[in-house]
Amino acid sequence: MSQSIDERDRRWAALDKAMAEHDLDALVFAANDYRGHKGSLRYVADYNLCHKYGNAVLLRAREPVLVLSGSLVSARKPASGWVSDYRFPQTTGAGLVEALKEANRLERVGVIGLGQVLKVNEYLALTEAFPGCAFVDFTKGFERVRAVKSAYELAGAEESAYILDQCFHRLLEIAHAGITEREIAAEMHRVGHLLGGEDPIFLSMHTDEQNEHSRSTFDSPRDRVLGTHDVHTFSFEMIGPRGYWTELARMVTFAPADEVTTRMARAVTDGIGNGARAMTPGAVPSDIQRTVLDGVEQHGATTSYWSGHSLGLDVIEDPMIGLDVVEEPDQSTDNTIEAGMALTLHPMVQDTEGRSSGYMSDTFIVGPGGSRKLSEHPTGLHRISRGGVSVHGH
Repeated sequence: MSQSIDERDRRWAALDKAMAEHDLDALVFAANDYRGHKGSLRYVADYNLCHKYGNAVLLRAREPVLVLSGSLVSARKPASGWVSDYRFPQTTGAGLVEALKEANRLERVGVIGLGQVLKVNEYLALTEAFPGCAFVDFTKGFERVRAVKSAYELAGAEESAYILDQCFHRLLEIAHAGITEREIAAEMHRVGHLLGGEDPIFLSMHTDEQNEHSRSTFDSPRDRVLGTHDVHTFSFEMIGPRGYWTELARMVTFAPADEVTTRMARAVTDGIGNGARAMTPGAVPSDIQRTVLDGVEQHGATTSYWSGHSLGLDVIEDPMIGLDVVEEPDQSTDNTIEAGMALTLHPMVQDTEGRSSGYMSDTFIVGPGGSRKLSEHPTGLHRISRGGVSVHGH
């Protein structure tokens, strides 16, 4: 517990420093139970929101206050000893107002999740209660605070990477022609949960000739039966006990893959390899993306404008590895890479004729001399035959 409390104090000190630097009197953390919108709450309070929505208020040099939905008042309290003040108001907007009234001064408040997460009624409650206060979006500032991980956090990433590796070991043991995606997913979920994993995201990808938009498609595992010549491409993401995300994706087949599938696997492998070598302190994310593209395109394949991102207590964090970013305007590609960042690379490739696709992912930790891959599994196309596994393209 002492190590956890040391991490708590480090984070609170970093947030206090950021408030002072940006002349903020308080921070409001907006969260909901979508896996990409709740990590900020765990960062400040070590609270893993499992349902609905919740908030935290941090005043300067004070312990945070958790403001949770009144419908959760009978819920079991979290095991964390970080925060003692839990509030379950009639509305979270009213709860935020009451918590902010305890500030000595309230002229500027930074909101994490202002554009994407804070509810409209919460924003209206705040602005009506404090008409003279400026509520500013501090999402990008918060991303910069948490981008470089501590040793405690990096150990959490290694923990979840270990869990994913054991899940993939199980896949290699049970996968065969005639099994369904759902059966594979059930076993991987079982192994992950037994080892302390939570909040799994399992996506299954394949080339879908009936898809009028793109032959590359993905969905949750369904009842699709894997055939001898099918390629089972999956992406598995999960947090470990400390709440840190890692990601692992591989392509798995049974019969020898055809030329275009083998080539797409090599395109993904070389794209990830190029990007991993380029992820050094001081590197610019857009330049890393260009090296990924160089690796992909030499195999007659194309990929999208972005191929990876940072990750931590949220499954997607800043910076992004790409040339452009859509949907999340607060996330950017202009931050340089620093030692202590955890990043995933996951190029989705397609051959130039649109016949086949390929996808894999790996999570890396950046050190002073470069990046280090967390998974023990080789990056490449895994073929299962005669009870053994061979890897192609690595």
